Amino acid sequence: MENKNYLRYVFIISLALILSAFLISRTGIYIKNTAGVESNGKVSNTISVDGDGKVFAKPDMVQVNVSFQETASTSKAALDKVNEKIDSAMKVLKNNNIPESDVATGNLNIYTEYDYSNSYRRIVGQRASQSLEIKIKKIDSKATKATKIIDELSSIDNLQINGISFDIEDKAEFFSKARELAFNKAKQKAEELAKLSKVKLTKPISISDSTYDISPVSYTTNVAQLKSFGSGAVANDTQISTGEMGISANLSILWGIE
Repeated sequence: MENKNYLRYVFIISLALILSAFLISRTGIYIKNTAGVESNGKVSNTISVDGDGKVFAKPDMVQVNVSFQETASTSKAALDKVNEKIDSAMKVLKNNNIPESDVATGNLNIYTEYDYSNSYRRIVGQRASQSLEIKIKKIDSKATKATKIIDELSSIDNLQINGISFDIEDKAEFFSKARELAFNKAKQKAEELAKLSKVKLTKPISISDSTYDISPVSYTTNVAQLKSFGSGAVANDTQISTGEMGISANLSILWGIE
């Protein structure tokens, strides 16, 4: 009989603990027992909060993607034509002090060109295409250096400017500031939750940083404005506004409470 009463007592206690844990999890405040022991011998409980921070800064770098396409009777002839255009583009970049390390070959393709206009497929020739990814650093707010290079590149016949994107070469300082804002926001949340829960907030037990570098801000070029597709000249100077970029940080912090 005593064994049955003891088992019944254990069952009731276990059920009560499960229900208590469920009710706490439904309060919107994540409080848990870490099973750790502090220096004063007390078991450490925690509050988990997230914090985000964001700062804004002007880009100091432009990435320009340009490409060339040529058709000829043979693959080699088509590629030779493209290479001539690439050489012309590289001369423009060299004259504007763009190092070769800031110019990368993108897609390089050679394929057969067909004509389907007469209801059947007819081989026209071979088409070669190649793109360049160009980094233009140390720009001002109007990207004057970049617009000058774009205008000069656009004088090359059959050049296609596929688009540009803005970026910041060194974001370390901005990420540091964003993390500081994220930490302060997380701390404010934790203090408010601790006050509502009538507990005392102690030091952070763990910090998880899920911050990651953002992709460059894309800017689609205006073909009519650039007038760069086969015209051989640009009627007006290209106008570009860099705007500002947002640099964000995200932290998840486990605060001790007592």
